[in-house]
Order: sequence, then structure tokens, then C-alpha cells
Amino acid sequence: MQTINPQNAGSSFTHLLLRYMDGQIADRSWDKIMKTIDQEGLTTKERMAFARFMNEVIEEASSVALHVPKPAEMEDLLSEVRKSQN
Repeated sequence: MQTINPQNAGSSFTHLLLRYMDGQIADRSWDKIMKTIDQEGLTTKERMAFARFMNEVIEEASSVALHVPKPAEMEDLLSEVRKSQN
């Protein structure tokens, strides 16, 4: 499996897609990632932050199983972050 160089991959979304196409992300995990990214109410910055977060999780993962936060978990986390910004 070829390792992807994040500096040559463009945006976090591009990097995530390349990882999926390279087989580093299973279909089930990809579906969960896309469900979260497509969630209504997320800002562009929040989507980019989630994509960066998932790229970092994949890089640091030592096991084959990838834990992808559920959309509800992501919404809970974002509500806490949004409160702290106000």
C-alpha cells in the first residue's frame, strides 16, 4: 500500500478521498465519515476540521479498525465548542 504525503494531497477532503481510494479507509468507515460531513448545520470550517481530524486519526491508528464518530457524537462535540466560542 502506498503512503500518501499530506503535503502533496491538497485539502483535507482530497487527502481523505485519496486514503479511501488507496484502501486505507473501509467502505463502512467511509460511509460514516460522509454521513457526518454531509450533516446539516455544519459550517465549512467544521467540515474541514473534521476531515483534518479523521486524517490524523488514520495516521495514528495502529489497528485496522477505525473509529469514526457518529453524527450525533459530532453534533454534541460541536455544540460544546460553539458554546465556548460565544
